[in-house]
Amino acid sequence: MNKIKANIKIRTTTVEDVEPIFKLNKKMADRGLMLPRNRYKILEMLSNFLVAENGEGEIVGCGALGLIWVDLGEVMALAVEDKYQGMGIGGRIVGELLKKAVQLKIPEVITLTYQVEFFKNLGFSVTEKDNFPKRVWRICLDCPKLESCDETGLHIILDD
Repeated sequence: MNKIKANIKIRTTTVEDVEPIFKLNKKMADRGLMLPRNRYKILEMLSNFLVAENGEGEIVGCGALGLIWVDLGEVMALAVEDKYQGMGIGGRIVGELLKKAVQLKIPEVITLTYQVEFFKNLGFSVTEKDNFPKRVWRICLDCPKLESCDETGLHIILDD
């Protein structure tokens, strides 16, 4: 097993993680790979996040489970540092977020993404964004692509 891979720990967040999550999110958002989130929004969502931490204590990945309603969650803000991509870290984060959804008894989780194959490999299925409840779109109000969204919608139904 790759030593880097072996040293990655997925954990819940603390307030000390706001800045590293913000920097990782900004880097990916600046490249058009995800929606930008300011520090306040990250702090507001902090308890929804998990982070991937390397052996030196650096945050190298993150992701959050947003709660849309009692029957629907959303994987959001998923990002992995470039040099750590392809090591399964993103998949591990999503796996832990889905476990959290099962613990919360959320039967369905969605995502809006450009990384369609990644999510399909994790068991998600492509679905029309128009099938998402209107509550989902409140999150999109801050998006610069609101009127011309080019992300793909996917969902997964979870078993208990």
